[in-house]
Amino acid sequence: MKFSSVIIKRLAFPTVGVAMWLILSWSGIVSPILLPSPVAVVEAAFTLVAKQGLLEDLFVTGRRVGSAIAIGAMIGVPVGLLFGYKPRIYSWFEDTLNALRSVPATCLFPLLLIVIGVGESAIIVLAAYPCLLLFMVNAATGAQQANPYRLRYALAFTRNPLRIIVDVLFYEALPLIMAALRTCVSYALVLVVAVEMFIGVGKHGLGRKIFDLQSNFQIPETYAAIILTGAFGVILNYAVNRFEARLLHWLPNSPATK
Repeated sequence: MKFSSVIIKRLAFPTVGVAMWLILSWSGIVSPILLPSPVAVVEAAFTLVAKQGLLEDLFVTGRRVGSAIAIGAMIGVPVGLLFGYKPRIYSWFEDTLNALRSVPATCLFPLLLIVIGVGESAIIVLAAYPCLLLFMVNAATGAQQANPYRLRYALAFTRNPLRIIVDVLFYEALPLIMAALRTCVSYALVLVVAVEMFIGVGKHGLGRKIFDLQSNFQIPETYAAIILTGAFGVILNYAVNRFEARLLHWLPNSPATK
């Protein structure tokens, strides 16, 4: 019963949106050139998947997003944990990190084109930039907020900084690291799709597909590609949420404990 109520709540707004879409398109209030019918969009979606290689574009974008998040995590988490373990070192870099977080990642793309060149690497590095900062700051904050009793207990057994960071501070900071992961999934997907769409790097990708469809005035296909991109984002976020629930099962408010 509880599961059914959750499904109803989550589907209520999309159902109302589709109903309004049907009314607007079938009544002729909005031109079909601007707003094609849901039926036409669904047919276009099947065509994109079956005949126009949308799955390949989906795979390319997903690979870029995954690579950016992995790079950000592999660099940001260890450095952030070190900052949390040594707050004095973090204080030296805190203002610089705050300044870097204020710079939109898209502003760096012209510089990346000069330094790295046009290609896959520029897209991945651009998307990895905000992810790295998020992982670093969240890991540092989580480590600084570690339970002092657990930390003292660990120090009673070892003075090895690496053991303290890996065995204690990492798990103390893990909830905030997972929060950074949830945010990074959205950030990375938005940045990758935007670069694919407006810069036109590479022949494949969801952003490139949407831009090409719009340029050729394939309006139902454009709507279908945008909706499928949104669905891809929803699936990514759901996967991260389920992974977080399994990983952080010991937390009192974890969905895995309910």
